Amino acid sequence: MHGLWPSTCSGQQTAANGCDVSRSYNNISAIISESNYTLFNEMNEYWGSYNGNNNEFWSHEWTKHGTCVSTLDPKCYDEPYEQHERVCEYFGAALALRSKYNLYAALEAKGIVPVDKSKQMYSSSEVKDAIKSELGLDVVLKCRRGVLSEVRAWFHVIGGVGAVYVATSAFDKDSCVQFEYPRKAHDDMVAKTFD
Repeated sequence: MHGLWPSTCSGQQTAANGCDVSRSYNNISAIISESNYTLFNEMNEYWGSYNGNNNEFWSHEWTKHGTCVSTLDPKCYDEPYEQHERVCEYFGAALALRSKYNLYAALEAKGIVPVDKSKQMYSSSEVKDAIKSELGLDVVLKCRRGVLSEVRAWFHVIGGVGAVYVATSAFDKDSCVQFEYPRKAHDDMVAKTFD
């Protein structure tokens, strides 16, 4: 899994350096493990960094994307507001979406599985059709050097804290027509995650 990225109302990406420097933290691992150890364990299982430095990766995701989620501004929370509460809300929402829209299970249900050391090729249409059929989700596929690297989905957010995420149509184009779908083999990556 890579992240939960808010966008502007016109579908554009938010600021490259985040939206609120006062809420930028470089100790996300400590914040989450002290606030919600169950969430911390789930993040380690499903949201690992490809280079093994989860704290650096999560801190980047929070600073660049989490601070741009307007409903996570402390003004949106009832009193008493607990410090760092919004950090757990952001990462918890992302993991809840990962669980609700389990891409690996959806693809496996249609016979599309990661393959070790094989040149098995899949088409973007068969993968997208499988995900749409199983999850009702429109996605965009991104590839690098002929290998599936990302599956992107878009949601409208309804409400403030504890918001409801409603799947919507995609705002981007696929970058691949045919590709390999290899099993993730890095020791620091978990095959259950998706980009």
